[in-house]
Parts: sequence; structure tokens; C-alpha cells
Amino acid sequence: MIESVSVLKDLFGKVPMIEIIRITNQTEQSFTVVLKERGGGEIEIHVICLNRAVPCSVKEAIDQSDGKAYSIITAPYISDASAKICEMSGVGYCDLSGNCLIQTDSIYISIKGNPNRYPAVNHAKTIFKSSAKTTSLILRKLMEDVSKCWKIKELAEEVGCSIGMVSRVKTYLCEQSWAVMDSSGLHITDAEELMKEWGRAYKMPENISCYTLDSIPAFEGKCFQAFREKGLELCLTGFSGGVRYTPVVRYTKVHVWVAREYLTDFFRLTGCKQVDSGANVVVYVADSDELFFDSREINHSRVASPVQVFLDCMQLKGRGEEMAEDIFSKEIRK
Repeated sequence: MIESVSVLKDLFGKVPMIEIIRITNQTEQSFTVVLKERGGGEIEIHVICLNRAVPCSVKEAIDQSDGKAYSIITAPYISDASAKICEMSGVGYCDLSGNCLIQTDSIYISIKGNPNRYPAVNHAKTIFKSSAKTTSLILRKLMEDVSKCWKIKELAEEVGCSIGMVSRVKTYLCEQSWAVMDSSGLHITDAEELMKEWGRAYKMPENISCYTLDSIPAFEGKCFQAFREKGLELCLTGFSGGVRYTPVVRYTKVHVWVAREYLTDFFRLTGCKQVDSGANVVVYVADSDELFFDSREINHSRVASPVQVFLDCMQLKGRGEEMAEDIFSKEIRK
């Protein structure tokens, strides 16, 4: 509270048209700033103070405001998602990290891009971290059918993890307003924003550039044969996988996931060779099983799940994002 008052006083003190700044109606979570303009006019701003401005708490604060005066949300840090909620609701924001958007009839202040100076000690770790295998599997199960409601215990049993792990993922999703937990269970409410954020956080996996003398269809046929007849754990992804869901692009390079323990057999059975340049095959090396979760057989091909293909296409230059968006619309959002 004290820090928010100080930051706003300093901010408004730099506006030439403002002559006097008064703080009134202070409570534990809010206060009012009254600005007297040169010439006699006054501006009243209602300030709501949050300890953490996650999207769900920002929405709750906005819903609870009386709407009689222009409002500002303050917090140690306002994320882009929370800032967007404020802006769309006609509410300003100002964080202690130096970011703000304040827009009244006569004042406009916008500062963006400052990093979080106050990371919470116990803040939930991102569920998209590449090493977080279990949380990744929980997410994949939720995204397999976004219309389904899950009881926490049921989801934990389905994935094979602790109830505590599912609860942590649930808390994070609900804080970000990507899901809600009600009497029917946990269900996704904003699959699009969830997948976009996952795509932004996703890191390209270890990969091997290869070349094959075969045509693209013939090589992909060999991949399926290696899976079907020899039991190799693999699946097409990228454009190769994406066209099986939505044929919107032509492509000249195969992208395929292969479990690390099957790499030697894969090269032997398909005949492709590792190269430094001119690759027409990219082999992504899979070190964990969740990457093959919800893989499907489509037209004599084994294809990664829509979620995995979405994530991999988002990393591809050219028309990768276009294909990812199409897969989301047709296979994930449904």
C-alpha cells in the first residue's frame, strides 16, 4: 500500500498539469487519489492494491469495483495478460516494477517492458517448463478433450501422478483464467490463450538434420513400416504431421519424433543419413513418453497428437504458425 502510494505520487508529480495530489479513503486494499489540475479541475482515481495480479484476481478486483470513478490496479508486477484484461475493461494499472497505463480524459501515461522486480518466492513454476514431464502429461490429458470436466482425483489416477501435482496445475490454470474449478470439476475455459502461451514457452527439442534419397511419401511410408512392423516408437510432426489433420500447406522436409533408444534402428531401417546441410528430414529426439501421448494412426501414418503438432509447428518458419492455428481450430478447440 505505502509503496503504491509513493509510486503514484511520483508518477503524477511529473505531470505538468497536476498541481496538488491528495490521498484519501485509505483501507487495507485500496485508496483514492485526488488530482487537482492547474486551472481548478479535479480528477478522482480509485486505486485497488493487489499482492499478486494474476488474471483471475485482476478480474475479481475489476468486478468488485463500483465503477463510479476511474480505477487503477496496482501490484508488484502486472503481466501482459493482466494488463490486457485491465485495458479491455477500461481500467488502468501501475506496478512497482515501472509499468503502467493510466488513461483519463486529460491524462495519458503508458510505460511498458520493465521486467518483474519482485518475483514471488513461492510463485508456481511455469507448467510449460520442458523438464516438467508430469505437468506436461496433465496438460495433454486436459487438452485431449477440452469439453471434459475432471475431478482432481480422477485426473491424477488417469495420469498416474499425485493429487498434489494435479492441484498445483489446477491452481496455475485457474489463476491465469485458462480454466475453472466448480462443482462439476476442472475444465478448460480458454484453450486458445493456454495453447498460445504454451507455444511461446516451448523450446525446440534436440534434433538431427538428415537426408534421404527417397521421395517424401516414400520416406514417410518407411517411418510407418518401422513403427508397425518393427515396433519403433516414432511419429510424424511439424508439416508432415500437420497435413494429416489439415492439408493447408505443401512441404519439402519431413519432421519426425523418434525415441532416443530407437535412433540406431531408425537410421538403419529408413536409410536416411545425418548431414550438415541440405537436410530434407529432421529427427526430433524424444527422451520421455509424454511426447507420444495421444499419437494417432491416420492414413497409414503414425502422427503426433494435435497438441504436439501445434507446438512443433509454432516453431517452424514460413507457414508453421498458420498450420498450428488451423490445427487448433479443427482438432483442439473443436
